[in-house]
Amino acid sequence: MLKREVVIINKLGLHARAAAKFVTLASRFDADIRLLRNGREVNGKSIMGVMMLAAACGTR
Repeated sequence: MLKREVVIINKLGLHARAAAKFVTLASRFDADIRLLRNGREVNGKSIMGVMMLAAACGTR
């Protein structure tokens, strides 16, 4: 399993438009993509899951 830690650099964070672009890109891959923030893990191919993270700028 490959793991990466990234930092949200968009000044608006992972807002609706950015989250939609992320989910669209993630959905192109035949892989299980998971996002984790503050102990909450969500499916990276789910717009609702990604939005629920409420990841602001600077979030790791």
